[in-house]
Amino acid sequence: MACGHPRACWLTSSTMGQGILAFLSALAQDERERIVKRAQDGRKAAKARGVQFGRKPKLTQHQQAEGRRRLETGESARSIARDFNCHHAIVARLRAA
Repeated sequence: MACGHPRACWLTSSTMGQGILAFLSALAQDERERIVKRAQDGRKAAKARGVQFGRKPKLTQHQQAEGRRRLETGESARSIARDFNCHHAIVARLRAA
């Protein structure tokens, strides 16, 4: 037998076993839906409280303004990034914002 033990395959080989598996699967699916709903409700409640989601910005508002000003004067994103101790892509994104 593929299961290793003569009685180990009863869940998949008999009608009763398949019914039990279907029932357990339905319970698991229902529990998963409940978990997702609780998580969504928690996110909604957090947003209502004003919680900020996502990663914190690497640069402060002042650094962003300074970076934009320096980019407008023609300074390279890499040299600005060196001064702010961050990746040049973070500074380059300031152009689009």
